[in-house]
Amino acid sequence: MFATPSVLAADADAKLPQEKDGEERLSYIAIIDGEEIPIGEYVSALRRGMQQRFYHGTIPEEEQKKFYQEVADELIQRFLLVREARRRNIQPDTDAVEAAVKGYDEKFQEDPDWAAAREGVLPRMRRKLEADSLVLRLEERVKAVEGPTEKELKAFYESNKDLFTTPERVKVSLILLRVDPSSTGEVWQQASEEASAIVARLAKGADFAELARIHSSDDSAQNGGEMGYMHTGMLGDAAQKVLDIMEVGDISAPVMLLEGVAIFRLDDRVTPELNPFDAVRERAEKLYMREMGNKAWEALIAELYSKAKIEVNDAPWR
Repeated sequence: MFATPSVLAADADAKLPQEKDGEERLSYIAIIDGEEIPIGEYVSALRRGMQQRFYHGTIPEEEQKKFYQEVADELIQRFLLVREARRRNIQPDTDAVEAAVKGYDEKFQEDPDWAAAREGVLPRMRRKLEADSLVLRLEERVKAVEGPTEKELKAFYESNKDLFTTPERVKVSLILLRVDPSSTGEVWQQASEEASAIVARLAKGADFAELARIHSSDDSAQNGGEMGYMHTGMLGDAAQKVLDIMEVGDISAPVMLLEGVAIFRLDDRVTPELNPFDAVRERAEKLYMREMGNKAWEALIAELYSKAKIEVNDAPWR
C-alpha cells in the first residue's frame, strides 16, 4: 500500500504532543493579519520534521519544546515569504512542480489504494510545491544584489583579511601504533611503552622513515611516515596542541590519540600569509555578493515580521 507523505497530511484531529484530554483546543497554530495557519498543517510539519531530524522519529525530551516552537516559527516565516512573493507577482516554476507531481503519481500507479486517494493527495502536493517554488524564487531575486564598486570591494577585503589569508601549514611525519579504543588499559600501556622505546631510538639517531615503515599502522608508513603539509586542526586537538609547541626538526614524546599512540616529527612550518588583493579579487567579489545577498534576505524577513500582526498559539511548547 502507498504511504502518503507526512508533508501532505492535513490531520486537524490529531492530538498535539502537549495536549491533554478535555483541554480546549485551538484550530490554528498562528493567525497572521487575520489569516490562520491551521493546526493540521502544524501537526503535519511536526511529523515531517521528526522524521527528518530525529532518529526513528523520536524527539529527545530535553529538545521537545524547542523543536515544537521552531516548527511553528518556520511555518510563520514561510507564510510571510509566500505572501510577499505573491505580492511581487512572482510565479512558481510550474514545469518543475508538474514534473514532481507527475513523478509521484507514476510512482504509485500500481498501488490499489492510489486511485481513490490521488484526487485528494495530488492537489495538496501541488500547492505545497508551488509555495516552495515561490519562496525559492523570491530568495533568488532578493539575493541578486548589485556588484560592488572598486572602493567597496577593497573595503571588504581590508575588513575581512582572515578570509584571504592562507592559514598556517605544518609538514608532519608520523609513526602510529594503532590501538583499538575498546582495548584494555594494559594494551594501551604496552603501546605507550613501545612508543617510548621508539622515541629513545630516534634520539640516538635512528632513521624516522625506516622506523615508520616497520612500526607505523598509518597509511603514511609506506612513505616513511611523511603526511605532507596540513592545515591547523586537521590532526585533531590532541595532536595540534603538541605540534603548536614544537620547533622544526623536533620529535614529540608519545601522544595518546583515539586511534592509538603517536610520535610526530615536525618537518616544516609555513606561517600564515595574506594574499594580495589582486590575487583574490574574484573570490572577494563572490564573498561580498554572498554576504550582501544574505543581509538583504535577512532584512526582508525582519521587515515582513515587523509589518505583520501575528498571534501565536504556544500551547504545544508552553
